[in-house]
Amino acid sequence: MVKPSSERWVYALLIYTACVWGANVVMLKSMTSYFAIVPLSSLRMWVAFFCIAAICRIGGQRVVCLGRTQLGWVAAAAALMIYAHQLMLSQGLAWSTATNGALILSLNPVLSVLLGAALFSERLNRARLAGVALGLVGAAVVVLNRSSADLRFTGMGDALLFASMLVYVAAGACIRRVIDQLHPMVIGYYMHLIGAVMLTAHAAFTPSFREPASWFPSAWAWLLILFSGLFSTAIGSLAWNYGISRLGLGRTSMFINLLPISGLLFAVAFLDEDIRASHLIGFVCVLSGTWLAVKPNRPVPSASAVS
Repeated sequence: MVKPSSERWVYALLIYTACVWGANVVMLKSMTSYFAIVPLSSLRMWVAFFCIAAICRIGGQRVVCLGRTQLGWVAAAAALMIYAHQLMLSQGLAWSTATNGALILSLNPVLSVLLGAALFSERLNRARLAGVALGLVGAAVVVLNRSSADLRFTGMGDALLFASMLVYVAAGACIRRVIDQLHPMVIGYYMHLIGAVMLTAHAAFTPSFREPASWFPSAWAWLLILFSGLFSTAIGSLAWNYGISRLGLGRTSMFINLLPISGLLFAVAFLDEDIRASHLIGFVCVLSGTWLAVKPNRPVPSASAVS
C-alpha cells in the first residue's frame, strides 16, 4: 500500500499535470496558427523525447532494453496515446467544437475506472463511483457555462473526439500492463521515441514537410514548442505514468476532471473569458468528486482485530 505522505506527492504531481495540460490547450491553439497539425505534433514529441532522455541521464535512470512483450505493450501505448490520440483530437477539434471536445474527454475517468476494475482488479466501491459521477457533473457545469461554449452535434468531428478518448484510455491500460516491470521514465522514453517516429513518418507525406520556411515561422513559435514539449508533454507524461504506477489506472484518471478548471483559468488569463457563479459550483463538484474517487480505501479490519 502507498503511504499517505507518498500519495500526497503523487497527488501534487498529477495536479501539476492537469494544470499544465490545461495551459497546453491555450498554447496549442496558438501553435496551430504557425504549424500544420501533423508536423506540429511531430516536433512536440521530438522535443518531449529529448527532454525525457535528458531527465533520465540527469536523474541516473538507466534506459534498459525491452523484452519482446514489454516492447509490444509500450509500442501499442505509443501508437494509441501519442500517434492516434494526437491526430484524432486535433482533427476532431477542427471539425467539432471545443465544448464538445471537453465534454467527450470528461468521459475518460468513467471508462478508466471501469477498465481498471475489469482488467486489473482495482477496487471499485460506492464512494469511488460517486466521485466519478460528481466529477463528471462538475466538468460538464464548467464546460457548458463558459462564455465560448458551443454545444452542437457535428457528426464525424464528435466521432473522432470520442475515438481519441477511447484510444487514450486503451493506452493507459497498455501502460498499466508493464508499469510493474519498468520505471515510468523508461516507459516514457520509449513511448515518445516510437510515437515521434510514427508522427514524423506521417508528416513526411504532408506538403508543408518539404517547405523549409514552414519549419521556422518565428522564434516565438519555437519557444511555445519548447515550453510545451518540456513542461506539458515530457514532464506531464512522466508524472501521469508515475501516477498510474502508484495509484492505478482508475484513480489516476480522475485528475482528468481538473482539466476543464485549469483550461478555464488559463482562458480567463489569456483569452479574456469570464468566470461565472456557476463555475464555482462546477469547481466544488470536480474537487469533491476527485477527492472521493482518489482517497485511499480504508483497510477492512481482520477478524482477529475485531475480536
